[in-house]
Amino acid sequence: MAKRGKTPSRPSGPKVRLPKKMGGGAGKTWKVLIGAGIFVIVLLGVWYGLFRPEKIDYTDPEYTWQVRRDDPAGDLLVRGKKLDRIKDDPQALIRALNKSEKDPESFRTPKDREPVSPPKLKLKGIKNHTAFVEVINAEYLTQRLGSSGAEEFLAVATYTLTENKDIQVVQFLFEEGDHAVPGPYTRKYFLKNWKVAP
Repeated sequence: MAKRGKTPSRPSGPKVRLPKKMGGGAGKTWKVLIGAGIFVIVLLGVWYGLFRPEKIDYTDPEYTWQVRRDDPAGDLLVRGKKLDRIKDDPQALIRALNKSEKDPESFRTPKDREPVSPPKLKLKGIKNHTAFVEVINAEYLTQRLGSSGAEEFLAVATYTLTENKDIQVVQFLFEEGDHAVPGPYTRKYFLKNWKVAP
């Protein structure tokens, strides 16, 4: 340790050269590069905000048709406000009707048990403007929902799926029960018992 009042000796070794002051041109270059970097970051942020895929909450009833029972005009079928966002994708319509992104098979109740969860739909295919749709846990539909509940389920599913331009008829596939019958359904079929909201 150096004694007080004396200047410590400089360590020996290679000399370190400090950079000379940047001239006017180099300083401007850095400013331009920093400005361009900020511009690119802002541009990417805007692009991501505008074009990122929308996360769909399939539990939101606005992605399907719904039933409104408290209307003075009677029971109404009401079109969900967000249907246009998914109507071109039949599988998205099925997920919205099922209120889940899970594979519909995951809801299937074993045959030796009574279904405890509501019916789910599985799209088997589309041919000649007809969607072939299996009803999973159909016993819940045909035995537990009552006639009006079963008809409501089929009406909502039919109206929602026929939002797709390639679907005009929904062929429901399930075993017939007390409150629901399988077969082809169209929007027109339900107009005898339901009104459609304007």
